[in-house]
Amino acid sequence: MSALRDDEIRLLLKFLRGQIQDSAKLAFIEDELRSDFGAEFLREPEILSYFRTETISISNLSDIWKLKIIAYTQMRMTQRGIKIGEIINLFERFLKFCESENQIISVGAYTIFGKSNISGSLITLRIDVDKAEETENEAHTVTVFIGRGNIAQTTEINLIS
Repeated sequence: MSALRDDEIRLLLKFLRGQIQDSAKLAFIEDELRSDFGAEFLREPEILSYFRTETISISNLSDIWKLKIIAYTQMRMTQRGIKIGEIINLFERFLKFCESENQIISVGAYTIFGKSNISGSLITLRIDVDKAEETENEAHTVTVFIGRGNIAQTTEINLIS
């Protein structure tokens, strides 16, 4: 059982009002979000269907990365007020850091800690690198949140300076 904070509920409802035209359905969702089981309700496929998956191409000198921001991450970004520009910036900094340290990015899980240049808050971005080759690189976000998160079974990259 886990309740959501009021600010998170407001951010989610603001987004969902632009997605849902049926006021009864929106009222039902609001009641569920405000309940003691609001955090669990967010994991329902019905809610995730309102958040779209987006793929962004990011160039880093000779490499081109396709970063897929999945629906779950989009929902978490909305819930926490994190802008897509902050995620792109953090991922670009991760790529530059690995290049400057001569670290090879290989297939696997990474947890990236960094400060947002917009809000200045600490953000944890969890990504999985799906493909890392000379011609094509692909990764997808697993989740994102404000603060320091769990690094279990991942490679930690700390960009906090």
